[in-house]
Amino acid sequence: MKDFIVWLSCILVIGLALTFWISARHSLPKKKSLSTVLTRKEQVLHTRSGPKKVRPPAGSGSFYPADPRKLYLAVEQLLSKKPPVGIANAKVIHVPHAGYVYSGEVAAAAFRELDRNFRRVFILAANHSGDARFSGVSIPPVSHYAIPGAEIALDDVADKLLQDPLFTEKPEAHTMYMVEVELPFLHALKGRPESPDFTIVPLILGRLSQEQILQLATTLSHYADDETVFVFSVDLSHFYTAAQAERLDSQAINAVMSRDRNALAKATTDGNHVLMTMVELADLLELDATNLAYRHSGMVTGDNSKVVGYGAIAFHKPVRFEKETRAQLLQLARQTIGDYLDGKTYKEPGAELLASHPVMEIPKGVFVSLKKKGQLRGCIGELIYSGPLYKGIQRCAVKAAVNDPRFKAVSKDELEGLSLSISVLEHPRQIRVNSPDAYLKRLRPHEDGVILIHKGRRSTYLPEVWEQLPDPEQFLANLCLKQGSPASCWQAKETVIYSYRASVFGEEDGTIY
Repeated sequence: MKDFIVWLSCILVIGLALTFWISARHSLPKKKSLSTVLTRKEQVLHTRSGPKKVRPPAGSGSFYPADPRKLYLAVEQLLSKKPPVGIANAKVIHVPHAGYVYSGEVAAAAFRELDRNFRRVFILAANHSGDARFSGVSIPPVSHYAIPGAEIALDDVADKLLQDPLFTEKPEAHTMYMVEVELPFLHALKGRPESPDFTIVPLILGRLSQEQILQLATTLSHYADDETVFVFSVDLSHFYTAAQAERLDSQAINAVMSRDRNALAKATTDGNHVLMTMVELADLLELDATNLAYRHSGMVTGDNSKVVGYGAIAFHKPVRFEKETRAQLLQLARQTIGDYLDGKTYKEPGAELLASHPVMEIPKGVFVSLKKKGQLRGCIGELIYSGPLYKGIQRCAVKAAVNDPRFKAVSKDELEGLSLSISVLEHPRQIRVNSPDAYLKRLRPHEDGVILIHKGRRSTYLPEVWEQLPDPEQFLANLCLKQGSPASCWQAKETVIYSYRASVFGEEDGTIY
């Protein structure tokens, strides 16, 4: 009997062991096909379904180096040429797509501002192929884009989008370089892993109506998340003289920055509808814009007879100024006024200070205000300034002290008793309404600065003016009166109104706010 029990116990132990072994075997993950997922460090990339089909490089060896070592040495030198300027992790950028020798430096200015946690990138460009004539948005019939040293997988969003009639497959539209030239920058930002840890959604835009542009932007906004960024690949004017190009490109950039759809539709670029989609997306995501860089090919070649223009713009959360940066900018404004009143040539901040506070170099509009015992003593600003922020602050600080027509010039002895404040402005955006009364609902009291343009006259109030004029109708009426127009001019059909936000900081009772 005892032997039987021992024998039965052994059988049970063996049976349990076999059960656990079989269970473990069946619980092991099955080998995934290429179409399902790629994994790296426990992160999952969702890639296209179907067999592997790689698009070979089209611009390798001409637009950028074909040798991976030379390519990434060039890209990393471009990205590291300057530090990021301090905007809050850009999610949407406009970059050029010419050869790196011409536009690489401009492209790098935007790429270095991207949020580097991205794992999915939508890349949009206009159709450049004469062999592809189509309406809608084309997605390439491939699973990967190849660049020197890497193959980057398409996201499975590509398959989902093709279920929408707006999207199509036109292989001929994807034989050009506009998407491809952006990939080495993205790969470098992620540290160039052997297996790229991000996916792409390449989109080439054919003919689109305004309604389709809005539809596309809305569709893209549904995919915006913490790990997704959007790259809009567009060059500006082509083959004008340098002087003509700078004028045309300035108009295009201003149209993007101010979200002026009518002006943007008439701009001279190789992808107006791409830029219009970008502007609509930025509005949907409630992002501010910073103009980061501009140049044209003549600045490289020395030939200014026929040039191509290149711009870089980033869309992002509002810029934040750390306390130390605020203190340095206020000190710069005060020192500049003091030097001017002493008859000295005021000095720009040193390279070390600018390196420590790169946000000082972003181009932003600015107002400088002076107060004496709580009362305004001078205020001058520039709504749009194309130079570095610190230069705008220095210019406006001096003007506020000696050129405000409402006050006599500040004296040297008076300066110590004045308190300074600085308002850094986001680029003004045009407010689009169907009727003037809608302005009253669109304006955000205590948040929006407002610019009102009526029959060539222009006036503005900073956001802090809402404290004295909290009612939107009264606010607009006073803006009309400020420029010498009737109080009701804001209701006129020809009136154009822009809004902007401001980051305000200053001195109060010896402290920085």
